[in-house]
Amino acid sequence: MCRIHEADINRLFDRRALTDDRMDGAYIASSPIPAAQQGPMRTLRRVIGIPIELPTFSRMVLIDAPLLVCTDPELALYGRYVLPKRLQQRGFQLEFPVLENALRDLISTSSTQFPAMLGQSGISD
Repeated sequence: MCRIHEADINRLFDRRALTDDRMDGAYIASSPIPAAQQGPMRTLRRVIGIPIELPTFSRMVLIDAPLLVCTDPELALYGRYVLPKRLQQRGFQLEFPVLENALRDLISTSSTQFPAMLGQSGISD
């Protein structure tokens, strides 16, 4: 599964793509550490404190993926493995290459910016 933290993609555009004349053409903006589909969901559940996993059968994904999220079921089932070789050759380093660190940062940022989304009132007694 490919992913990149929002801070890393913003930094890529702000500091590199717009100011570095050597950067031209297409780049893969993704973590250099790809993960199998089960790994990220397990990591997300651990980070947000959900101890159990409800089973999802492949036939459910084959039917639901095109209808609910308008995507290829194979992408949802198997993902894609890509590596950001050109970015690495240009010296760009991600601040959050490890999925768990990226998720923890996103959740901590979200909980301070949008407490109601995470079931917190944001009001102290």
